[in-house]
Amino acid sequence: MKYLLCKGELLAFKAGAAIEAVTVNSGEAWVTNSEDTRDYCLQQGDRLTVRKGQRVVVEALQQTELTVILRKSRGDIRITLACPGQASA
Repeated sequence: MKYLLCKGELLAFKAGAAIEAVTVNSGEAWVTNSEDTRDYCLQQGDRLTVRKGQRVVVEALQQTELTVILRKSRGDIRITLACPGQASA
């Protein structure tokens, strides 16, 4: 699943069995997850593997295209996008 995030936009999800990794195709993103005390700054070509149950937050540091890589067997997927300056519906 590909996403295009503008600077400051967030992508947040809880990794289920179907999600394997996040890859940055272009741009730069800050990534944190619930089971790691480190934060990551990913650039074009970087990949971060995630495990089932981790809560992951990605913030675009500039316009960024990223891919959430899925395993072959799909499970439940719930992803939340947060757009700065826009009210939630």
